Amino acid sequence: MSKPIIRITLFLCVVCLILGIRTNWREYTFRKASTAAKATVISVDTELKSGRAIAIVDYVLAYERDNVTDTISHFTTEAYYTTKPLPSIEELKNNVFYVHYAPKIKSNETPFKDRLFISDSNLLENDFYTGWFIRMIFVLMVGYLLSKGFFRNN
Repeated sequence: MSKPIIRITLFLCVVCLILGIRTNWREYTFRKASTAAKATVISVDTELKSGRAIAIVDYVLAYERDNVTDTISHFTTEAYYTTKPLPSIEELKNNVFYVHYAPKIKSNETPFKDRLFISDSNLLENDFYTGWFIRMIFVLMVGYLLSKGFFRNN
């Protein structure tokens, strides 16, 4: 490989690595600053898609955010077929949801002050996998070794 291509590849790897670290750091700060509030289902509306075995379920959830009751709409999809029918409205109302948010007293600790994340667990999961960073560091190291001529047979 020619030297300019190796340098461009190294530069792009470093830029992607920096952006990836920034993204993971921002997600980490949100996870640390966030709290979970248990939401209660106020209403459920289902819309069956014709010709498909999919239903769009619209939940209206009520939760307490900074000692003030708030509501939010949450859409999900449910697959159904003859052997597994769509759950009834009462069964859907019994679902448990948690709303993850950054409280006002911790809002300066995260760049995502207004983010709401709805899940069925009170623990916030990490959506970003560190395996991608390990791959990026590997590519960066191989590019560096290529630029130094480590793999030459001379």
